[in-house]
Amino acid sequence: MFSLIIHCWHDLQGDGLHVRVKRVDTAEDVPVNDGSFLLRVTTDAETGIERCYMRHIASGREAYVQGGPNLRTFITACVLQSKPPNSSTGNEPKT
Repeated sequence: MFSLIIHCWHDLQGDGLHVRVKRVDTAEDVPVNDGSFLLRVTTDAETGIERCYMRHIASGREAYVQGGPNLRTFITACVLQSKPPNSSTGNEPKT
């Protein structure tokens, strides 16, 4: 099994997004490449199955993830920000 914890927080002073990735089994930081990704969630009209398409912009590599009915809800609630953060204080990940 390969498990990662991805910590994300918004820095209002620098108006930047910070990301820290750690391995679950060792708690070691995982170095990540700079990059941009396209994330697209679609629902099959006939089956209702949600699929997530991910594309690495620079290389064109792509991957598909099939999820249940909660995939879109999860991404909307846990990844996307619906309102601006109040401050960067206290939002940093605890290590």
